Amino acid sequence: MTARRDGEGEEAAFQRLFQSEESVGLAVLGTDGRIRFANQALGRLCGAGPLPTAGELAAPLFSAETRAAVAGAIATALGGQAAPVVTARLADPGLPADSMVEVFCRPLRGEPGALLRIADVTARRRIEAQLEQGARLQSVGQLAGGLAHDFNNLLAAISGAAEASLARQPDAATVEDLRQILDSAARGARLVRQLLAFASQQSLAPRVVALRQAVQQIAPLLQRLLGRRHPIELSLADPGPRVRVDPTQLDQVLLNLVVNARDAMPNGGTIRVSLAAVRLTEETPVQGSIVPPGEWAVLAVEDQGRGIPREMISRIFEPFYTTRRGEGGTGLGLSTVLGVLRQSGGHVGVASRPGSGTVFHLWFPAVHEEVEQVAAPRAESAAPSGLRRVLLVEDETPLRRLAVRALTAAGHEVREAEDAEDALAILEDGFVPEVMVSDVTMPGEMDGLALGEAVKARYPEMTIVLVSGYAQRAVGVNLAARGFRFLGKPFRMAELVAAVGDGWEAPE
Repeated sequence: MTARRDGEGEEAAFQRLFQSEESVGLAVLGTDGRIRFANQALGRLCGAGPLPTAGELAAPLFSAETRAAVAGAIATALGGQAAPVVTARLADPGLPADSMVEVFCRPLRGEPGALLRIADVTARRRIEAQLEQGARLQSVGQLAGGLAHDFNNLLAAISGAAEASLARQPDAATVEDLRQILDSAARGARLVRQLLAFASQQSLAPRVVALRQAVQQIAPLLQRLLGRRHPIELSLADPGPRVRVDPTQLDQVLLNLVVNARDAMPNGGTIRVSLAAVRLTEETPVQGSIVPPGEWAVLAVEDQGRGIPREMISRIFEPFYTTRRGEGGTGLGLSTVLGVLRQSGGHVGVASRPGSGTVFHLWFPAVHEEVEQVAAPRAESAAPSGLRRVLLVEDETPLRRLAVRALTAAGHEVREAEDAEDALAILEDGFVPEVMVSDVTMPGEMDGLALGEAVKARYPEMTIVLVSGYAQRAVGVNLAARGFRFLGKPFRMAELVAAVGDGWEAPE
């Protein structure tokens, strides 16, 4: 009697332990593969599919395409060996398409039968897939940023040569050809800027803005662009959160998203733009990254269009990936959105169901500083006065020669250097310029930013103009606060001449 009572007590303790497991489904199987008993967690996992009923086979709990693999694992365990982990899908028809469970089956100890353990790994696999996508996009971004510098140097040389040829007043046919060259170079420069945006390697001018007011200001422009068939509906928190972002880039992000929403509804439809303040208490996975806990401003753009197929969602942020190649799509719109958000410390999420529309969520870190007002435009400055001594530091020989020609034609005295070391040697030889123009990315141990800081420390009154098509160190650096002027490549030679002069205005 005592032994029987002990055995019943052990079984009751086992049942309590068995049922206390809330996150993992468990079932004890008999030698015929039928369920002897299961915990409540397994019933919850099965949802609207077949339930783990005592006396029923365990294999039908799983979808038809994964049932055979689970049955094989059960057979292995009933044969006395632990089966390898099987990735399967439960038979609940309402589960998301990417829903997955891991199934582990091992023999029972001390009696015939097997223990079936089922864990939902959907969230984990989503995070792994998103992080893998994020790593892939980061690699592509690094490649794009690395190419941008050289490509912009080529574009600057092409446009500079075309400008110099135009200045010689050629015949009308040649003028037309040269203007076509300049237009093509400008289009190439726009593509490079979009690639740099995706690579999060732009030179931004962030400031604290109230998102509600920023969206309200650009909404009329967006509505005029979209037309009457695509009305914009605003749902904006009042007063709404504040964020630190480059306002120009924010406008570009909204423009890209509403144009995509319009294209997803060729027969017309409402585009909804909403804003909310969100406080996260735990990590939240979004497209290619994880949003950490904290205070966030979430700007959403939603359409009622055809939606995005699940197999395409993992690729929509890749540069040059587009389903509208024949309609003029470049595949850089969404990659630009992702790059701007990442460089602003934010994240992008997307949810879509075919036939039900798509919503993009833009996550910006919320800030509590006061909104930074835009400085009033400066009064028109006087034209550059007289000759100026200029030290030009540029490692690309064709571009350097074109720049020397343009600056000399404007009346300036120019000395040229191939790199920072050469420039420092010219200074040591006694040539003290009023302006130094330097590329940021150059060969050698010192780049243009370091050269500018060294020269500025020695000659505080000297004007330093930094030029670059891509410069890793310049990204995120407030060059104006350090007393530097910045001119992005490719630039027109007239812009370079203006940057050297007293009347220079920083480009927007």
